[in-house]
Amino acid sequence: MTQTDYRQRFVFDELDARGCVVRLDETIAAIQATHHYPDNLAQVLNQFALAATLLRDSVKINGSLTIQLRTNGAISLLMADCMADRRVRAIAEYDQEALAPNDPILLNSFGDGAVLAITISPEEGERYQSIVPIEHESLEQCLADYFQRSEQLPSQFSFHSTKDSALGIALHALPSEKVKDPALTSEHFVRLTTLLNTLTEQEALSLSSDELLTRIFHEESCRVFDVHKVEFGCLCSAQKSLEAVQALGEADVQQLIQEQKAEGNQSLIIDCHFCFQRYEFDFNELQNLIQNP
Repeated sequence: MTQTDYRQRFVFDELDARGCVVRLDETIAAIQATHHYPDNLAQVLNQFALAATLLRDSVKINGSLTIQLRTNGAISLLMADCMADRRVRAIAEYDQEALAPNDPILLNSFGDGAVLAITISPEEGERYQSIVPIEHESLEQCLADYFQRSEQLPSQFSFHSTKDSALGIALHALPSEKVKDPALTSEHFVRLTTLLNTLTEQEALSLSSDELLTRIFHEESCRVFDVHKVEFGCLCSAQKSLEAVQALGEADVQQLIQEQKAEGNQSLIIDCHFCFQRYEFDFNELQNLIQNP
C-alpha cells in the first residue's frame, strides 16, 4: 500500500549525495477543496507545495519557509508555506477569464515583471529572502539553477503532480568526502541525476518511498531515514487577524467600521484565504484596539 503525506530523507553510503522524498495526497486535497482550481493551475500549485516542503527540509533553523511567484499575468500569485512541524498550505490568485484551463503553465512565460522568491522566517530573528531567477519553464529547473548559483553545489528536483496527488524528490550533491576526487564526485552526481530523470509519473504516484528509491537507484547503496508525517495546516489566528487590522492605522480602521455599519453589519468578518477560517470581531473591540494599541 502506498504511503501518503510524508517526508523521508535518504543518503548514499558510498557517494557524496543526499536526497529527500515528499508525497502529498490529503494535504493537497485540503488545498484544492477550498478553492477548486482548474487542473493546470492545481498541478503547478501542488508543485509549489512540494517545493516548499523539500526546501524547508534543507533549512537548518526553526521556522517556516515560503516560496512564491508574483506576476502581472493571468496568475498573479502562486504561494506555498511549509512550517517547522511540516504543516503545509498553498494558495493561488488568478484571473479566471484570462487563464486558459488546458494550456501548460510555463514560469518563464510571465515576462520581466514576474518574481520568484524563497523566504525563510525563523522563529527568532529576522526573516530573509532570496530571489530565484526565472529562466526556465518549470519550477524544477528554476530551483536547480538557483541552487547551482547560490550553493555552488548541484541539486536536482523531480516533481510529478496531478490535481489529486503529488510527489517530489530533491537530490543534493555534498562536498567531496567519501570520494576524494571532486571530478569523480561530479560524475557520480550526473549519473544519479540521469537515474532520477528515468522516473515516470505513473511510478512516482503509485509506488511507496522504498519502492521508488529501489526503482531509481537500485545499483546504489541508498540508506533511508524515518518517515515523517506531512499535513495541511494554516498559520492564521484571531490574534494575527487583529494585528493585520491594527496595521491599517486608526483612520482606515474607522473608515472600515463605518462602511460595515452602513452595510448593516454588526461586526467585522475576516476570512483566511488559505483555509477559509472565519474570524468575527465586534466593532467595540476594534475601537478599543486602535485607541489602546
